[in-house]
Amino acid sequence: MALTEKAYLQINQALFSLTHAYESRMATDGNYESLSLADCSVLMVLCQFAPITAARLAEIMDINPGTISVYVQRLVKKGLIQREQDADDRRNWWLTFTETGQSIAKSVVVGAADYTRDFLSALDEEEKETLHQLLLKASHSLGFNWQ
Repeated sequence: MALTEKAYLQINQALFSLTHAYESRMATDGNYESLSLADCSVLMVLCQFAPITAARLAEIMDINPGTISVYVQRLVKKGLIQREQDADDRRNWWLTFTETGQSIAKSVVVGAADYTRDFLSALDEEEKETLHQLLLKASHSLGFNWQ
């Protein structure tokens, strides 16, 4: 039986609600008061791939290069990441963490795992595993291959 339009909208709303709840939780957590959801997303991807160029970061996150540039500049101004020019190819700039940024990024990753664990607490272990596999499959169909 195929899902109804209403069911698809309910899935969309559930995903939106989870994102909104995550943003709200970040706003009340003292560690992330100055970070947006986009900032946290960039930090989490950098944890997996740094050092990385802004172009590659935009590609991985499927974000317009101009938009990723704004996100990167904001994190540079906050002192969380830095740009380092490639010694061999001066056209390339590598994004790396500052010491403070590394610490905050690790905290963001732990906080995201804690939050996810909390909101999945209504599911049993088999349901969590099924949801995990389904979300990975859906994200892969969009071209994402999260580590």
